[in-house]
Amino acid sequence: MKKFFAVCAAVAIAAISCMPAFAAGLNSAEQSVLASMRTPANMNGNSVYVPASYINQAEAHFNTIDMTDAQASEINGIIATGRSFLESTGKSSVSQLTSAEFSTIAGYASAAAAVLDMSVPVGTGDDGKVKIVNKNGEVVIDESNNIIKPTGSELDLTPVLALSVTAGIMLTASAAGVLAKKALKNEEA
Repeated sequence: MKKFFAVCAAVAIAAISCMPAFAAGLNSAEQSVLASMRTPANMNGNSVYVPASYINQAEAHFNTIDMTDAQASEINGIIATGRSFLESTGKSSVSQLTSAEFSTIAGYASAAAAVLDMSVPVGTGDDGKVKIVNKNGEVVIDESNNIIKPTGSELDLTPVLALSVTAGIMLTASAAGVLAKKALKNEEA
């Protein structure tokens, strides 16, 4: 019986060691801002979302900084105000916004970026797209970058599945051996 438990423990340890370890480097403040960014605006019955590429780029940047709760609270307030403004325009999509309405939204984006000591030079990129830059002039979010970047670990469960199947076979074989041994003892008695 001791061997059985030793084998089970070894299989469990092997399965655990096969899983990749990673730390999500985001604190609760940064997670709350990402959640705010993921909340859609309801524009005349249509849900309008921040593009996933922006959110992924923001998350990648948040992994390099340590946002405070006060900063997150201020940014979340600006995002909520911007969302309310979009909903109050009576338009069905962002593409229907007037130039003045777009300028107002750009102002909210600039205010939110300024909380983290960044700026939004709208239309100043080579391609005329929106870019958010940090205080060193490095591009943090780029509208023309619509490739969704991986922000976490890509978990491959193949080794875990293989170990689980092997463990299941070993457990079944062990159980069969114990039952066979008991059956022999019962026959001898």
